[in-house]
Amino acid sequence: MDKRLVVKSNFLIEASYKLSAIEQKIILSLATRIKKEDQEFQKYSFNLGELSTFIGLNSNADYAYLQEVTRSLLSKVLILKNENSLLQTHWFESVEYFEKTGTVTMRFSPELKPCLLHLKENFTKFQLKYAIQLKSRFSIRIYELLKQYESIGSREFLLSDLRTIIGVGPDEYPLYGNFKAKVLNVAKRELRAKTDLSFDFEEIKIGRSVGKIRFNISQQAVSQPKKAASPVRKTNPVVNDSEIQELLPLLPKPYRDKLSVRKMLQEALSKHDLDYVMRNIFYTNQKSNAVNYRAYLAKALRDDYGLAYMEDRQSRQEVEQLQQKTFAEAERQKQHDIHQIDQERENRSKARVFMQSFTPDTMQKLEQEAMRRLSPDALERYNNKHYTGIFEFKRKLEDVVMEHTGIVKAVNKPEQAAEAV
Repeated sequence: MDKRLVVKSNFLIEASYKLSAIEQKIILSLATRIKKEDQEFQKYSFNLGELSTFIGLNSNADYAYLQEVTRSLLSKVLILKNENSLLQTHWFESVEYFEKTGTVTMRFSPELKPCLLHLKENFTKFQLKYAIQLKSRFSIRIYELLKQYESIGSREFLLSDLRTIIGVGPDEYPLYGNFKAKVLNVAKRELRAKTDLSFDFEEIKIGRSVGKIRFNISQQAVSQPKKAASPVRKTNPVVNDSEIQELLPLLPKPYRDKLSVRKMLQEALSKHDLDYVMRNIFYTNQKSNAVNYRAYLAKALRDDYGLAYMEDRQSRQEVEQLQQKTFAEAERQKQHDIHQIDQERENRSKARVFMQSFTPDTMQKLEQEAMRRLSPDALERYNNKHYTGIFEFKRKLEDVVMEHTGIVKAVNKPEQAAEAV
């Protein structure tokens, strides 16, 4: 299986769908069985034990779980949009299990022929052995999308489009900080450790928030693991030693050389992704003491105590950042308001100086304009010599003078301010 290629149309790679990592691996494994000469999809057969081990399940597990996975795939709707239509179809036409022979046959839906059969252009191919090692469902999708642009070296997405394409639901990681930590950074680590691609990404802001992601893609050589002299049990997926080496420095020094702790990490990595193990190490480092560290770590890895801990920590950080941002914005607004008040005071002072230099005829015209701008109630108060009416009249008169002399325009247009001076 190591040399088998997955060949998919770019249209299918860029489609939006939400599948688990196991479901994606089954589809990719089936895609490698398609032959160039196939005119139609065939019923492609797999040995149940080999398939289970290959996609990361326990080789001697009850195959009922695999049946649940394929049953789920049969029920999931795939939506393919193009300029002229919207196609709603399924991934598989049929899945059939044979208990006596320990095999299963699967056939793609015939509607997927343009996406998987006789592809001559606009397609992407990659080796199954890389994608099959990825544990995060998002990492698999990101690997496909970046493999498509491998020769170009970069690819840019609107953040909203990327979330949709790789199957991040609206309620999953709604805060960008969580999306970055649990999707982008996990994929970055997994691709670098397990595939022929690596990437860095840039955050591009639209307004005040991250609105686009630019992936910078690099090819990398993958070292081939040495074959063991004796048969190796395939009870668990192979754990990449680079992941262990990445985790060991996170442990307290007294436990980094403990064989029991290393085995604990290996077992956890065989079942979960690197992010899962890391967050539970962080949790244990904060919550345990030197006496019970090993037992505390074991419980954390078993029950994922670190999930809530990291989410709470992330939420606290985001709340603090939001508070700091709110305080900064409030201070800026305060300074802006103070500036406006000072500017208005200065303008009205200038207007009063101008009024002292106007002729009686000019002042009469300006006062008449000010009176026309008073509301009926304000005009009545002014005629009755009420102090509020007199105050309102003076303000209107100053407004009229500022417009007449160009003071207001000078405030709004710097170039006119220079002329007025």
